[in-house]
Amino acid sequence: MIQIISDQGNSKATALMLLVIAALLIYLLFFHWFVIRHLEYAEEVGELRSQLNRFQTVAAQSETLQLQLNSVRSSQNDEGLFLKYPSFDEAAAALSGNIGDMVRTQADDSCQIVSRQPVRPRVQERFQRVTVNVRMRCDAEDFLQILYGMETSMPLMLVDNLNVIRPRTTRRQRGQQTQPQGALDIRFNVSGYLK
Repeated sequence: MIQIISDQGNSKATALMLLVIAALLIYLLFFHWFVIRHLEYAEEVGELRSQLNRFQTVAAQSETLQLQLNSVRSSQNDEGLFLKYPSFDEAAAALSGNIGDMVRTQADDSCQIVSRQPVRPRVQERFQRVTVNVRMRCDAEDFLQILYGMETSMPLMLVDNLNVIRPRTTRRQRGQQTQPQGALDIRFNVSGYLK
């Protein structure tokens, strides 16, 4: 009788195990793909909700941003930035004249323009560049005022390829140097653009 009860206990455990295996197989064959797909959809819905929240936040700010953009557009008049001449030669002459006026108004008589030469661009750009190669002799303080005036004036004048050469110093006996004689030798390019 002891053996019969133990066999019945084993058969119950075996039946229970077979039931669990059958349920697991039914789940894997019929429902697992559904659960996995549902979890993927839930994750995708969560990402879309977060994107929607970000878009709604940006959309709520659209009126404010549009007003700011309109104010920037109205305050920034780009017509004044360009040289208003039909040809390169006229624009180069005007730019050269602007440089001369800037030197006369921003510095004292110690600043002198040695040469001004227009330089045609080698590369085609969206806006035609007008460049004048300038060589001048000037003190550092006066040149800084001229440079500031060029960079902040209208039409826009861009300074590049700046080279400053210090004049030679004379030596006294016993190796002592005196102050440099004369102003700095300054070479640079000033560029503007035709619209």
